[in-house]
Amino acid sequence: MNSLVVFLLCCVPVALCYSIAQETQLHTDLFTGYQKAIRPGADRTKALSITVDFLLISLKEFSEEDSKLAVIGAFKFSWEDNRLIWDKTLYGGDLQDTSVLQETLWVPNIINLNCFDNMRPLGSNSMSVRVYDSGFVSWLPPVLVESTCDADVTYYPFDSQTCVIRYYIPGYYPPDLNLSPGSSEVDLMQYEQNNLWDITSTSLSTMVNSYGFQELHIQLQMKRRSSYYIAGLILPICLMSFLQVMVYILPEESGERIGFSVTVLLAVAVFLTIIQENLPEASEPSVSLLAYKLLGDVLTGALITTSAIFGSAVYHKDDSEPVPTIVKRLFCTRRKSCCKKSPKVTTINVTEKSPPEDAVNDSDDDVISWSDVGKCYDKCCLFFFTLCLAMNNIVLMIIISIR
Repeated sequence: MNSLVVFLLCCVPVALCYSIAQETQLHTDLFTGYQKAIRPGADRTKALSITVDFLLISLKEFSEEDSKLAVIGAFKFSWEDNRLIWDKTLYGGDLQDTSVLQETLWVPNIINLNCFDNMRPLGSNSMSVRVYDSGFVSWLPPVLVESTCDADVTYYPFDSQTCVIRYYIPGYYPPDLNLSPGSSEVDLMQYEQNNLWDITSTSLSTMVNSYGFQELHIQLQMKRRSSYYIAGLILPICLMSFLQVMVYILPEESGERIGFSVTVLLAVAVFLTIIQENLPEASEPSVSLLAYKLLGDVLTGALITTSAIFGSAVYHKDDSEPVPTIVKRLFCTRRKSCCKKSPKVTTINVTEKSPPEDAVNDSDDDVISWSDVGKCYDKCCLFFFTLCLAMNNIVLMIIISIR
């Protein structure tokens, strides 16, 4: 029986397991005499190939006023270092990989070329790098990227933006290092949706600049979520603008027309002052079309108030002062019709009797008062300014829709 147990134990394969002492010895053997300032590569005539990917976690901030883009993500670099190859059979048999502090071995010193604030290298000395027995090195440094990105606010708030984050490795030229994207797009598997922006497309590419350095470009194309701006910005502006033309429907006898017009104009000005804080402050490459629309609304409101004051002055003008003929022809105003009729002639039959003493030609005199002129003036202004406001909004929508 005992012989059977011993036989079975001998047939069971022994599980290899390395110890902490063996891993410590591995680190000692690998990094004794290791120069981390020298790039890997046994053949110095060939460039070291570094595969790079970028994982986007979230879009933290995009400020048009400051031209600032802030994203949270992580890089994934991998390369081969021939100095870090070992025989796992000498270290317990299964020591295939180990973690090494970043400060211990060579890693690419990659810098954000268009950073918003201070330039700083990726990672930190306390971070770990994964090293495999074949010499394969994998480095995944997390990063908060704060980069510059000039916004084109022409079609704000229906705009799309394209931002490029540029990285390079100072001190190395393409014959020394070759950055090779593992994928042509940014990894969005872990991306969290932003409340204001949609990521429509991404790209990851490299190029050699005019100074001979190789650059890594991370391109993000974003589209603004415009639902909030339509409900809280565009519609209130349009409604308040059209409210101004209601002054021409308000009866002149009420005595409130001037007060109503000035009050609405002040309300529009206060509202525009509030929303002006949300408009991006930029002059290049173009000012926002919405800014021109707001300027047009304010100018139209000022003209409406001015015309309302002038119309009230005409309406209340003393009737003892005759209406000039040119004004009559301009407005063609009468109490019963808008066009002047020929005088009505009454024929008097002559008989043997004497004509009545009060027999006269009965004719319709065109009696036009200043109040009639004021009413016709209001109708013309109502039509004209309603058309102006409608065109101001329609033109904006057409330009945005056909861009």
